[in-house]
Amino acid sequence: MAQTASTNSVPAEAKKNMTSGTSTDYKELSDQIATLKKDLAGMTELIGEIGLRRKDETVAAARERAEYLRERGHDALSEAQIRAGDAQEQAFAAIRRQPGTAIGIAAAIGFLAGLMTSRK
Repeated sequence: MAQTASTNSVPAEAKKNMTSGTSTDYKELSDQIATLKKDLAGMTELIGEIGLRRKDETVAAARERAEYLRERGHDALSEAQIRAGDAQEQAFAAIRRQPGTAIGIAAAIGFLAGLMTSRK
């Protein structure tokens, strides 16, 4: 039994070495955690900067696209106005050439519109 007690007990010097080793390990671990925190803070800041740059790039691209579409819309409106003016001129010219036919067409359109909207 005496032998069992002596093998279960740890010598005082070994305990001292284990305690000092543990505190060294703890210090190293704390230093690594502090380094990781600094790295994470730097990464977080970098990701934020990237997000801001992407936002600015996206806003600029959207503005360019809006300007392009505005110009195309303006061009299409101008073209439509020109075509409508041409069609109006052609209609007036046809009415001047054949006023009787124009009156007959207008009467037929009015008659059809009346039939379609009547409540029977």
